[in-house]
Amino acid sequence: MMAASNRTYNGHIERLRHREYPSLLTTTYLDHAGTTLYAKSFIDAYHRDLTSNLYGNPHSESPASWLATERVEDARLAVLDYFHACPEEFDVVFTANATGAIKVVSDCFRDQGFWYGFHKDCHNSLVGVREVATKGSRCFTSDTEIEEWISQRTPSPSAGLRLFAYPAQSNMTGYRPPLEWPQRIRSPHSGSDQLNFVLLDAASYLTTGRLDLTDSEQAPDFISMSFYKIFGYPDLGALIVKKSARDALSRRKYFAGGTVDMVTVIGGAFHMFKGTNIHDFLEDGTVPFHNIVALRHAIQAQNQLFGSAATISNHAACLSKWLFDELSHLRHANGEPVVIMHKDEGATYGDTQTQGPIIAFNIKKADGTIVWKSHFETLAIASGFQLRTGGVCNPGGIASMLTLKHWELRRNYEEGARCGDGIDVIGAKSTGIIRVSLGAMSTHGDVERFANFVRSFFVDTTSPHTSPTTCVAVTNISALEGCPPMTVDPSEYAAYQVWDRRWFILDPATGEKIDKVKDFGVKIDVQTGELVLKYGDGRLAIGLWDVPSPTDDRLSTPSERIFDTYDDSTINDWLSERIGVECKLCYYRPQDPALLPEATTCAVASCGWRGADKTDLGHHYKWHAETFLATRPFGAPKAAPLVTTPAPRRAKYQGQSATARRCCWLLNLKSVFERSRAKKSHPHKLDSASVSEKSTTGPASTSPPGSIVGTKHEENY
Repeated sequence: MMAASNRTYNGHIERLRHREYPSLLTTTYLDHAGTTLYAKSFIDAYHRDLTSNLYGNPHSESPASWLATERVEDARLAVLDYFHACPEEFDVVFTANATGAIKVVSDCFRDQGFWYGFHKDCHNSLVGVREVATKGSRCFTSDTEIEEWISQRTPSPSAGLRLFAYPAQSNMTGYRPPLEWPQRIRSPHSGSDQLNFVLLDAASYLTTGRLDLTDSEQAPDFISMSFYKIFGYPDLGALIVKKSARDALSRRKYFAGGTVDMVTVIGGAFHMFKGTNIHDFLEDGTVPFHNIVALRHAIQAQNQLFGSAATISNHAACLSKWLFDELSHLRHANGEPVVIMHKDEGATYGDTQTQGPIIAFNIKKADGTIVWKSHFETLAIASGFQLRTGGVCNPGGIASMLTLKHWELRRNYEEGARCGDGIDVIGAKSTGIIRVSLGAMSTHGDVERFANFVRSFFVDTTSPHTSPTTCVAVTNISALEGCPPMTVDPSEYAAYQVWDRRWFILDPATGEKIDKVKDFGVKIDVQTGELVLKYGDGRLAIGLWDVPSPTDDRLSTPSERIFDTYDDSTINDWLSERIGVECKLCYYRPQDPALLPEATTCAVASCGWRGADKTDLGHHYKWHAETFLATRPFGAPKAAPLVTTPAPRRAKYQGQSATARRCCWLLNLKSVFERSRAKKSHPHKLDSASVSEKSTTGPASTSPPGSIVGTKHEENY
């Protein structure tokens, strides 16, 4: 239950959304960690500003340019004021985004050499800095490791510069590490002798939190941020720099327009950076001054609409705790949990010091298998929800929360797993997560509607006797066809299964497989990343990750296994010598994930409908979504009418659930209707939306028990 103060503020946000966020009347937005939303009054004020004033390039001397320069400097001061930072101690460098801010620091440190340490929950943009750390790098896999490093390290001036980076909030789980680390890490060196610097990625944190930089001694040296994550617009970033860290940034070699006072190119090479302010020599080229003009209006609107940062933070924390508790308590009929939560051990929902308003999870079926995240997202989108799935650019978080070892991630890549692809499960483990994140304009109606969505589609209430899938007692993997199998620990069988009968030996003269390999010993060593072949005293190690490059983009199918041939003479000569004929080692390509049974099987609990392809399944999910929207309307576009005529019991539907048979029948009925309409030559054709709207009939309310239709927070939709 919400406290009275929270209910009051929630009511204020609901009324505010009508006026300031009209786009939320037709959707439930749960991806504030990606970007939050901009207010209508802010955009209106920005539009009036642009149409009333003339802004020129700040590098010119015209009145329009002076006005732009003035607005840029006003915005710089407004940013510092927003974070309670003293202009005498901090400077603001405008960048394209938070990644751009991180790259500024990386470029400056790279040119003088440095050691780099980073938290496992870092975004890819921070992880990438390790590639330019010429004196080594280290990923800290826990807060405990960092605490030990801080207390045990013995700084030495000969070690050179050291940069430590971490997120103020994990963009995956919402965990918030301690903000007091910077002061402890900098000690004992400071001022001109400072060797230890801290880069804080505040991009995710600032969506609902606000950093207080009043005490500069406790503040990080560098803070990266993206303003669209705070205000929704503009698409702009910034690097807040402590002026005491100026020397660490002043040795960058690259220069650009706007950063230098003098450059010579004829008769000699000379240049001199601008030296008055830090931003003078770090803001390359013309700053995005129109976006910076918008920033002033964004800050003003944020303060006027939402009040203090503490109010926003507490509101979002209250909503995320409610949703976390609701999802955590969902159970299938057999008692198994529906939702697998990915939460840091040191985080507590409702505590704004340790946890932000982000919930990362996966859905588990009653039998223990994982629901494909792409299926969940497809159904969620069709049902009016906007959220995020996948690796969310957080490799350390994914590896730790999904218990994916390094070799499993390398294996996933070789199996075709890529950023943004549709490969959801490999080796019985999910390749990514589902993430919902809340913002300043989120309401209790948003989280209640989402909880109802999960409850409606993914809680199996019909299988009380189903138990989770268990591992078999003995498992064998035959990596090379024709060779004796290797025994695998039952708990790791699924992880190794992708390599079962993956390699074979080919006779290039006949094009036939060679089966004279029963005397070979085969072992997959995941620690070294090798496929090891043994014959007598001979041993051949083949890299698991050095598979042949495919000559085209085809993938294997159930009826046609496509393979590629190793061209390494060392491998083929070793095999030919022992087999007695010329031969080549071959490798089957990964199977097309779109052809797996799970790819076209409905993930809705107790449904089990199977489509011909993903497009077919998409139409099926749309039908489920229309059912959900019809019983839980929230101002979304009118759903298609529900057909209540009993589905015919045809032989082709035998073996499927009643829901699946009904879905098949409805899809076929729709297909027949569309073909019939296409044959007619009416002068005016109605699209499917018009037909649906005109044919909508039925009682005013068909809400099942537990529906949230008619509750107070629904009136705004």
